[in-house]
Amino acid sequence: MKELNQYIEVCELPEGAGKTFIKMSALKIHESIDEHNDNGIHWDEQFIKDNLESIIGCPYVVSWFDEEEQIPSDHGEMSYDEDGNLIFDGVAVGTIVNAYIDNINVNDADVKVLMTEGYLYSQCYNKFVKWLKEAVGKGKVYGSVEINGKGKSNIIEYLDGALNEDGTKKVPRTPKIYDFSALAILHNLVEPADKNSIVFEVNNKEGETKNMSKIEINELNHEDISILVENEFNKKFNEGKQYYTWFYPHKFYPTISTFIMKSWDKIGEYYKTTFTIEDGVLKISEIIKVEESWIPIGNEQSVEINTPLKQIIKGGKDGMTVEELNAKIAELTTQNTELNTKIIELNSTIGEKDNKITEINEALTTANKSLEEVNAKYSAIEIECNGYKEEKAKLDAEKKQTEVNAYFENEIPKNGFEETEINTLKEFVEKCDLEGLKNAESNLIVKKFKELKNNSSVETNTTNEVFFKTKEEKLDDIEAGKALFN
Repeated sequence: MKELNQYIEVCELPEGAGKTFIKMSALKIHESIDEHNDNGIHWDEQFIKDNLESIIGCPYVVSWFDEEEQIPSDHGEMSYDEDGNLIFDGVAVGTIVNAYIDNINVNDADVKVLMTEGYLYSQCYNKFVKWLKEAVGKGKVYGSVEINGKGKSNIIEYLDGALNEDGTKKVPRTPKIYDFSALAILHNLVEPADKNSIVFEVNNKEGETKNMSKIEINELNHEDISILVENEFNKKFNEGKQYYTWFYPHKFYPTISTFIMKSWDKIGEYYKTTFTIEDGVLKISEIIKVEESWIPIGNEQSVEINTPLKQIIKGGKDGMTVEELNAKIAELTTQNTELNTKIIELNSTIGEKDNKITEINEALTTANKSLEEVNAKYSAIEIECNGYKEEKAKLDAEKKQTEVNAYFENEIPKNGFEETEINTLKEFVEKCDLEGLKNAESNLIVKKFKELKNNSSVETNTTNEVFFKTKEEKLDDIEAGKALFN
């Protein structure tokens, strides 16, 4: 099969089944963080795997263009009711029953996509199915995948958020936690956000299908297919692993090309995969772990299969005999015993580490408690010390004020200053500034001394001569003035 035929097809089930099988890619998985679809969404492979199960059972939806329910329009609108349930204004025309990641070729370019398989309700929408087959025969019919919040949440969680600081949507933005809710089929005139979401018809002729994998399957019996799938599954599952685990087919659903594989030696371990056959080569899709009770949503029936152990095929060559298989199982049992021993040792080591961590945590708790007690004592001492400091400052201030008052009352009057002169000194008393008071006192004394010295009415006598002589002997004006006034 070439190009789109490799991964997208629509083919009729047996007449009267009332449903049409559809295989349709949902989206392109981006390899680079800078890639995104036209809506600015970057699809990350790991997050798709994390949320993949939510797409099983989702509907293929159509928003009708006409009243005859034949031609689709755009992808419609989504909203939520009062209980937070998702409401889609379109119509479910089918159901997705399988999904997996696959590499396909589109226009000579390899693309990794999320692939879906399911059914269209041809018994209800036969006009639409007919239109779809004709439309894809003339060109491409695109799709649009829809997502919403996980479970009952109506908020999609994005890696690093969905909005910029100004409230605009980030480009690219990466959905991280979400549920797939629908895959819409669009009219071929609608411009899709992702041109890698496509439906492709195989053949328009009545009664014919050219699904290559289905034709190949019909040429092989169920046992042949089971052997091939078993071989490919085990090769893919064990690739790069140190210990080899063998699986065999548990259930086979031929109508949807699905196998449930069961482990030989691990109880309760089951995996699901699907397969295709292209150019005579069988390929399996992604391997997904499931419960033993897993059943298809479409109620497809499984068939009895009997794979002879002595004919297990590896790489197209004859494989193990029963004796070889028993030897392999014995080897695996030994490996399991060794692993169990290693696990016991590791659990013991982990237990020792846990005990050490417990001791450290207890010591840390004790240290924190001691630190809290020390901090409390320090705070109490600091408060007490601050009280002493305040008391000392108060006493120092009172002492200084007492000194200023005493000097003003006892020393200043000795200078014989006039009342106006004394009044100029009171501001220093109010400020409790002893040094300033003394300086102002000295200035007044010098001033009065100079006034006396320059006054022509002052008589000079022997006493004065002695006074001025002492002046000449370099007594400063302040001391000379004090001597004069005293």
